[in-house]
Amino acid sequence: MLRSALAAALLLGAAGLAGCSGGSAPTGPAPSGTATVSAAPEPTTGPAPAGSGAPSASTGPTPSAGASSLATLPVARCLSGSWTLVRFVATQQQTYGTGQGGDVTVRFTDGRYVLAGAGREPVQLALGGQTADLRVDGRSNGTYRVEGSRATFRDGSATGSATVEAGGQRQRLTMDQVANVIGLKGEGAVACTAQAMTVTLSDVRLELGRG
Repeated sequence: MLRSALAAALLLGAAGLAGCSGGSAPTGPAPSGTATVSAAPEPTTGPAPAGSGAPSASTGPTPSAGASSLATLPVARCLSGSWTLVRFVATQQQTYGTGQGGDVTVRFTDGRYVLAGAGREPVQLALGGQTADLRVDGRSNGTYRVEGSRATFRDGSATGSATVEAGGQRQRLTMDQVANVIGLKGEGAVACTAQAMTVTLSDVRLELGRG
């Protein structure tokens, strides 16, 4: 059933993961065309190839083309302006569900944020081999505070609703229920480049694109 499969697992946090057993590690490759930003990339070093004539003590690999576009920015610059939700991974009780696409955006302005959906393009949900479409037609407001490479988010009011549709069934959700899973709440790590950002909270990772 729709409620026990996707709606309960991804959107109805209070309902838990009824109908889903086992679990996988809450990780997975980003879809083609998206990028996950690491908050603390590790530098690599190594010897030069044999016969290259380069000194044996190398400071690191030659930057690849486009490396400048992958330079991480200060968190205060990450949490500024408009971003589009590209993908999320929601985790509960060692089981995870994902969603990607749709028209959900987040705008950050002077310590406040607004997460909103226009209700036109669905987010494609997946959990345990089942899929569903989520249309978000509402908004959730909140505040945030930056502390080094991390930020603390506090959710506020929410208005509007969303609809989950799968297998010919449709279920209406409040915006509060949506925000309980994909909203910004609590403390987490933030990392971004000029075009991509990852916000990693205790039970959800949001991957966003600029614009």
